[in-house]
Amino acid sequence: MSGSRRKFLKAGMLAALFAAVPLKNALGQSWKDRDGNPGDGSAPNIQNNDPLATYTKAAFLSYLNSVFQISNGFTVVEVTLLKVGDMTAPKGGECFSLLFRGGSRALPQNTYTINHPSLGKFLLFLVPAGPDEYGAQGYLATINRLSYADALIPAPTRSTTRSSGSTTTNTTNTGLTRGSWQATIVD
Repeated sequence: MSGSRRKFLKAGMLAALFAAVPLKNALGQSWKDRDGNPGDGSAPNIQNNDPLATYTKAAFLSYLNSVFQISNGFTVVEVTLLKVGDMTAPKGGECFSLLFRGGSRALPQNTYTINHPSLGKFLLFLVPAGPDEYGAQGYLATINRLSYADALIPAPTRSTTRSSGSTTTNTTNTGLTRGSWQATIVD
């Protein structure tokens, strides 16, 4: 009988604990943060939540040859920013690449937390670029920003006209096909 009383008290205490702690605090983020849309959809909100949205190519050029820390939550790797490369920029936007090098064990392609003494913490998608002649691993990031107005893709339009019993339908395609995707940072 005492075994079932213990189970009852244990379950009651766990229920009280979970009722007292908000779900956002227990999991570390809200459902809005996990769906890929941290803001309410407006550009200023997104920029306030992501410091990377305000960093330009010039900002990274000023920290060339400085040490950054890459963290996946378990491991911290110190790397040096070796190169800030030019890339073809979209109309009204900015596009550049960052080459980091450091560490002897390659981390897989993933989004990592980057920490820098002056720039602070931000998330960055890194792709392994292979080791150099000394075994130091390379990591490449591409920053591709569009202006907010140019990033908006017009919705497909459909117009129907009727003439003498037949229906003609005209559809405008947006240029994106099923299964295609585009990842950009919107200024």
